Amino acid sequence: MNIQNQQNYTPNFQAQIRLNDFRRLYNPSIKETTKLDKMFNENKLVKDCENISIFTKRNIINTYLDNPTNILSKTARKLCENIVKYSRIAADRIFFINNRRSINKLDKTFSQMQPESKEYIEELAKVGNSMNKHFVRINIEDNPFKNVSTSKNATIFVLNHPNYHKDKFSYVIINSLLNKMYTEQGRQLDCPRPKIIVSKNMLKMLGNKVGKIYKQLGLSEVDASLKHRDTKTNTHTMHSLMKEFIENKSNIFIFPEGNNSAYNNMPLEQRIQPGIAGLIKTAAQTKESVRVVPIGLHYTNEKNSFGNIYIGKPMYFKKSGNDIVYTQGTDKKKIVHVSLRESIPAIFNEICKNIRFGMEKASEL
Repeated sequence: MNIQNQQNYTPNFQAQIRLNDFRRLYNPSIKETTKLDKMFNENKLVKDCENISIFTKRNIINTYLDNPTNILSKTARKLCENIVKYSRIAADRIFFINNRRSINKLDKTFSQMQPESKEYIEELAKVGNSMNKHFVRINIEDNPFKNVSTSKNATIFVLNHPNYHKDKFSYVIINSLLNKMYTEQGRQLDCPRPKIIVSKNMLKMLGNKVGKIYKQLGLSEVDASLKHRDTKTNTHTMHSLMKEFIENKSNIFIFPEGNNSAYNNMPLEQRIQPGIAGLIKTAAQTKESVRVVPIGLHYTNEKNSFGNIYIGKPMYFKKSGNDIVYTQGTDKKKIVHVSLRESIPAIFNEICKNIRFGMEKASEL
C-alpha cells in the first residue's frame, strides 16, 4: 500500500484563520457565542504546571527511569510520577478557580441538554465565535470535511499527539468546524455525535465539574497504561464505541500514540499503538465501508496561535471476500487488496504513513 502521489501535493490555503471567522466561512447563521470558549483561556500558571508535567514525563521518567531496577531508582520514579500527577491536578484547580462561573454555567447547560438534540450540535458549532484574537492555520480551501458532513457514514479520525495540553484544544477546534458543517447541511439531528478516546488517568486528575463537562462533550475513557492495563474496562468501552460507530451514531476521534507520545525521541511508527489497525479491521468486517481521516498537528510559539492543522484525504477500508480492500480520496481506480491475515500490519503501515504525511504538511502551513 502506498500513499497515492501525496508527496507532490501542496495545500492551497496558506494564511491564518481566526477562530471566529469559521462562522463567516461556513454558516453565517451561527452568530451566538458559547461559554465553551472559556475552556481555551488558560493562564500562565496553568501552562507552567502542565509544562512541568510534560518535562518530567519526557525528560526524566522516560529518559532515566523507564525501567527502575533498584530501590533508589524505583523511589525516584515514584516521586517523579507524583510530580506529574500533582502538577496536572494543580493546573486543573487553577483553571477551575479562574473560570468557575463559566464552568458552573457550562455544567448546567450540558446537564440539561441531550447529546441527541439539535441544540447540542449547534452549541459545539459555536466554539470560536468569541475568540477574535486566536487563530489556527488549516488547509480549509481543500474543503476537507465536505464528504464527511454530507455523508451519513460515521468516521474515525486519527491524530498525532505532539503536546498534552495543546492537543485538547485542537480536537475541540476540529470538532467545532465539523459541527458547523453539519449545521450548514441541516444535519444537527441525524449527524454522528463526537466520541474521543482518552486515558482514564487524565479524567481522574480533573475536578468533578470539569471532568463531567468533558464527558458530556464525548470523552470516553480507557486504561492507556503501557503495562498492566484494565482490559475489562477497555473491552467494555470499545464495545460500546464500536457499536455506535457501526450504527453511524458516533464519530470516533483517537490519538493512537496514547501514552507513547511521551517517548518523543522514538520514531512515530514505534509510538503508534497497533490496536488502531485492529479496530479498523474489526469495523471493516461489519460495516459496508470504514472511512478514516488522518489529521496532522503542528504547534508554533506564535502569540494567540492554536497551531497548524492539516486534514488529510479520507482512507476507506472494506471487506471483500477474504480481503480487506483499501483506497484513498476520490481516486477509486487505485484500489489495493490485502488478505485478512495480513491486514493488521498493512493497515497499521498505512495509518502511520498518512499521519506522518499530515504532520509534515501541518508544519508547512
